[in-house]
Amino acid sequence: MDAKAKDRDRQRFKGIRRMILVRVLLLPFIIVTVVFGTVVYYFGTNLQSRVASELVRIAEGHRRLIEQFLEERVANLKFASVSYRLDELRSDGFLAVVLRNLQGNSRGFFDLGVFDEQGNHVAYVGSYDLEGKNYAHAEWFRAVEKKGVYISDVFLGYRKFPHFIIAVKREEKHSTWYVRATIDTQFFNDLVESVRVGKTGEAYIITQAGTFQTRRRSGGALMEADPDHRLYESDDSGIVSFVADDSTGCRYVNATGRLDPTGWLLVVRQEAREAYAPLYRVWVIGIVIILAGGGLVVLMAFVLASSQARQLVLSDREKRQLGNQLIMAGKFAELGEMSVGIAHEINNPLQVMKAEQTLMTDILNEIKTGEVVDKANIGMVLDSVSQIAIQIDRCKQITQGLLSFARKTDAVSKTIDLASFIPEVIRMVEQKAKLENVRISYESDPELPELSSDPSQLQQVMLNLLNNALYALKKKENGEIRISARREDDSVKICVADNGCGIDPKVVDKIFLPFFTTKPVGQGTGLGLSTIYGIVERLGGQILVNSEETVGSVFTVRLPLPVKG
Repeated sequence: MDAKAKDRDRQRFKGIRRMILVRVLLLPFIIVTVVFGTVVYYFGTNLQSRVASELVRIAEGHRRLIEQFLEERVANLKFASVSYRLDELRSDGFLAVVLRNLQGNSRGFFDLGVFDEQGNHVAYVGSYDLEGKNYAHAEWFRAVEKKGVYISDVFLGYRKFPHFIIAVKREEKHSTWYVRATIDTQFFNDLVESVRVGKTGEAYIITQAGTFQTRRRSGGALMEADPDHRLYESDDSGIVSFVADDSTGCRYVNATGRLDPTGWLLVVRQEAREAYAPLYRVWVIGIVIILAGGGLVVLMAFVLASSQARQLVLSDREKRQLGNQLIMAGKFAELGEMSVGIAHEINNPLQVMKAEQTLMTDILNEIKTGEVVDKANIGMVLDSVSQIAIQIDRCKQITQGLLSFARKTDAVSKTIDLASFIPEVIRMVEQKAKLENVRISYESDPELPELSSDPSQLQQVMLNLLNNALYALKKKENGEIRISARREDDSVKICVADNGCGIDPKVVDKIFLPFFTTKPVGQGTGLGLSTIYGIVERLGGQILVNSEETVGSVFTVRLPLPVKG
């Protein structure tokens, strides 16, 4: 081979190798970059959502705990005020006994006092010399006169120490008097600060004007103004979650909510850098993996591209063979992905079509024997044809869903009118039930609410339960299936009950397991109940079974109602 040919082959070899490297590396690089960016984006979004949800859950629970504490202390004082007369509480040593009883129920009480209607402190037990002082012009006294119950903000008062009080009004026949208790500031602070969210999480309370009612671990004493209070969002109806920078420039994830009946604002927050630390770790790990893996891939691609280039230079036929093999391998992979799960996913539509085909066959046989054709039979045939067309479309949707590498699509949520939906499902198996001599009854609430769910999946659940019930009633006289639907709290309860053979108590806990069946070999795959169990869970519901041998079974499906607002 002359020098020009060698140079030409060398240039061709370099060109082919460059082309292979570009084609092998560019597309995967783009895909990896897009995938990594997408994963990080959705991971970050999901993490932020989970962090916010967890903080909201903690804040909601803590708010209920604090409100319960305050409500119980108010109830304790009300009970004390109605249990004793004013002259009893003013008698020597009696008020101390009452305080000990209150402290026995809760460590939150610090001291206790009784006031007449002129605001005179007529009886007191505690650590300060307050008896005899007049509070007629005190803000808390004027408030409890009007409201009957009052929880103050933290103030100094005569004792010159930050504290807050709870006061209740007591009206007798000829007099009005008041009971006031000071809440243990340290105990209340410990109660509020008991929230622990990582290392930087904290909880504290401020007034509507932004004054601290409890300490803040990151800086903020009682009765000081919170420099960040204007940043806080609030909603009287619930907990609000948001991210904001405080006055020092540190970013926090916050959850805030108003406390009844004080109007105080509970703040639960955590530093964003700690809350989102997993996201930062994913970034670092992902970049390291991409760099290390990318270097290895480039090296391997270079070696492989050189080898492939040599082969391409030597033989174009080998290249075509390799291309054909790759194409065939791709086709086999697609076929493999398309076949995933198709057997059990398409089983119920086939059962429906089989039932409708059986109905049509029976009607056509009647026509064939010369019986008079009535409109009802024609209507049933048309309904069957329509239902078969629906199920064919459903099968088409299932198979089309498998074309994207067996990736299952999300459930399509639609508004379902159960009052008409359930009877439509019953009609699909009605003829089969007649042939089996089984009576199907259905009852529901007159005003059954609409449900937001996936009609196709819910239909699959109902059909599977009905078919199982029909199987359990084979060769049984007076077989009956009872279907009911009613509202219970924030959910709809659907029951499918039969008086069939029931389920052996030894295996009732296993019936929702994949491939477990009580049917004879060849008559069941063990995938029906496990499939609908997964469907109900994906729809946010719950399925339960109650069965007794020789008596029958009851399958209960609970599905959540859509949240209003």
